[in-house]
Amino acid sequence: MAHRDGHPLDHRAGWETGDRRGLPCAWSSRPAGGAIEGPFDLGFAAGSGLELTVGRGETALLVRRGEMLVVYFEGRHLLRIEDGRPGALPGNGLLTLFHDDRILPIDWRGAVPLPGRRDPAPMVALAAGRIDTVIIDPLRLQRTVLRDGCTPGADLCRTALGHLVPTVAALRLARHDGAPDQLALQEVLAGLQPGDLDPELVRYGLACVALHPGPGVAAMDAGRDDPVPQPA
Repeated sequence: MAHRDGHPLDHRAGWETGDRRGLPCAWSSRPAGGAIEGPFDLGFAAGSGLELTVGRGETALLVRRGEMLVVYFEGRHLLRIEDGRPGALPGNGLLTLFHDDRILPIDWRGAVPLPGRRDPAPMVALAAGRIDTVIIDPLRLQRTVLRDGCTPGADLCRTALGHLVPTVAALRLARHDGAPDQLALQEVLAGLQPGDLDPELVRYGLACVALHPGPGVAAMDAGRDDPVPQPA
């Protein structure tokens, strides 16, 4: 239930919790937080409830066991949590806040095959870097990546999406003119633009705003005894 007389979120405000028993805890996003804050277990507010302030450019999602229960947009909302009355929210729900104006950086590291060798031991190149993304669809990101995990949302994104750049680079390298060697891969990585990753990222509710390739590319023979690092 939104309070129409609520004030806009002051972005200088931090996390706040009430001390008086029976009164809702006042809660808003951290000004220096990341693009994804949470998920937070609502059990701490059982019986007293939560007064949630959602600011401009923010979305809050309440999920339980993979089921999306409520979506909160800009405004102040009173969340009744296990207070014994009909319509109260479950205490085992998980609340996540999303910000569309903050960067979600995703580090990547992967083995990119160098096509064209008929040798039984193929050559691969190891590359790394970072992409900066923004959230364009929190609901899609929740459904496809975060689901009902208790792991911090930003960590889940880095684990689940760290393979995207190596995959796109491998596809570009396969169509590259000339020998598919380390220099060719460096050219492919240097030539990637943020929009080149968006067809993949949009599936997860994200968009790329900047790419930061690593300082170099190392080649190795996949047939050696050394393990080949897999995409994160």
